[in-house]
Amino acid sequence: MIELTYIFGLGAGGMALGSIAFISEWISSTDRSKYYATLTGISLTAMIAYTSMSLGYGIIEVDARAVFAPRYIDWIITTPLLLLFIGMIAGSDKRELATTVFVNTVVMVAGFGAALISGPGKFVAFGFASVAYIALIYLLTVSMTKTAEDRPERVSSLFRSLRNLTVILWSIYPIIWLLSSAGFSVITVPVNVMLVTYLDILTKVGFGLIAINTSSAVGSASSEGAIATDPS
Repeated sequence: MIELTYIFGLGAGGMALGSIAFISEWISSTDRSKYYATLTGISLTAMIAYTSMSLGYGIIEVDARAVFAPRYIDWIITTPLLLLFIGMIAGSDKRELATTVFVNTVVMVAGFGAALISGPGKFVAFGFASVAYIALIYLLTVSMTKTAEDRPERVSSLFRSLRNLTVILWSIYPIIWLLSSAGFSVITVPVNVMLVTYLDILTKVGFGLIAINTSSAVGSASSEGAIATDPS
């Protein structure tokens, strides 16, 4: 457990560093504050989750395996914020954004359920989450991508970068789940924790740093309006 505590501590530290960077941008920016506030909320939530796990809180035992509940709670909270950020860059209307967030929530809650269920039922829940995830990928790569095409090139380019990062890295999580003790026990718990922690830092802090490095595109998106008004 000491090794897990160390890994979780590194995760908390990585999220803390990201939070410092995002808060700094938030304070120094006026027209882009809502974007950096969103990024700050994402990294701070993850930092709290990792700190909790490093202290041994929120660990549930199911079928003699550990389920790290703060990890799933973190995802349920932060993945909608990540999608909100992407949607603001794309110029999504409220309906498109609400649909995307709803489908994502189904994925995350079903995934949490799969982790908590014992026996073959966990694979049924995992399968349900996977189907919902396919729908989420469609919304990101087709629906939201079409919306982003109407944005200036530097804004749509930022959207594509964040979308690709999200789709590629998020798609690795279910593979790790299947290889972990929740699935077929191919990898050990420390390896599982290490891989997920690394992915979490990339999908949250790395995601935010890309946005900071292309702050001019974020500024353009902000000047055009974050979320379009649904004409219907």
